[in-house]
Amino acid sequence: MRLRTRMFLVAGVAGLAVSCKGFDASRLGGAALERTGLASKRAEENCKKLEVDPTVEEEYAIGSAMAINWVQRGGGLLHGDGADALHRYLNIVGKNLAAQSARPTLEWTFGVIDDTKSFNAVSAPGGYVFVTRKLLANLENEGQLAGVLAHEISHVVLKHTIEKYNSSKVSLCKTAMITDALVPGSGQLVAGGKDGHLDLDGDPALLGNAAESTLNYFDKGNNKEQEFKADQMAIELMLSAGYDPEDYRRLIAKTTEDTVQPNHPSKTERVKKMVAFLDTLRAKKEDAFAGLSTEGVHSPPLKQPEYAIIRPAPAGVAKDGAK
Repeated sequence: MRLRTRMFLVAGVAGLAVSCKGFDASRLGGAALERTGLASKRAEENCKKLEVDPTVEEEYAIGSAMAINWVQRGGGLLHGDGADALHRYLNIVGKNLAAQSARPTLEWTFGVIDDTKSFNAVSAPGGYVFVTRKLLANLENEGQLAGVLAHEISHVVLKHTIEKYNSSKVSLCKTAMITDALVPGSGQLVAGGKDGHLDLDGDPALLGNAAESTLNYFDKGNNKEQEFKADQMAIELMLSAGYDPEDYRRLIAKTTEDTVQPNHPSKTERVKKMVAFLDTLRAKKEDAFAGLSTEGVHSPPLKQPEYAIIRPAPAGVAKDGAK
């Protein structure tokens, strides 16, 4: 195992996630089995130290590594004439929504992945949010764009991927302690970090390993409750920014489910929950003061020429999208 790992490292792999899958303890002798049991118990106790939210610096590090991975998977960031204008537009809309959230001071970054096959959006710790070109090509107005971005912002605010990162840290720590494997950055891991925190910027090998492990958890998808909570917060952010959340509901209702991850709720479940939440908000309109109101919201068109690289404006449509 050690030789094989060194060969990978020489080949330029920054991090190698070592898995315990397939490890058969029954093949060990009695003394070895007892030692493994003790190691497992020590690992369980020691690795729990890592079950804490990361520092902001640690969050930016793991988030940026995940962001680079997604951009590479999707064929790179959108480029060409008009790409800069679209990215600026996306960041204006996204940062306005993020400013309404409980984490307005993150260095929010919004980008377009040049992927024409996947109708998708993703977000990573630290405020990295990406949407695919195909998704943008299917939006009808700025309200739907706001809904997509607000949903991903909500995952960051609710720290759903950080939960996956914490799970990956504990898993890597246990692997390093139980199997005595050469896990990159194992020194920090088995020590429980510094008060549970890891210096990822100072250890590129550990960063690569942690990012790979976290992405494995991420690719399994969020669970239903996480998606429902992100939808609900997205509605709140949209209302705070003046958008009509019905635009987002209509977008979810019309999407296909061929790329939905196994743990995701169906679009029917999501729409039902969204309608119920909106009904709850509307029922509060007679209160003396309602923190969120569905009155006076709007559905602005997609701005032109900023959106032209995705879909040129029809004849007679002005720069602001109005006819």
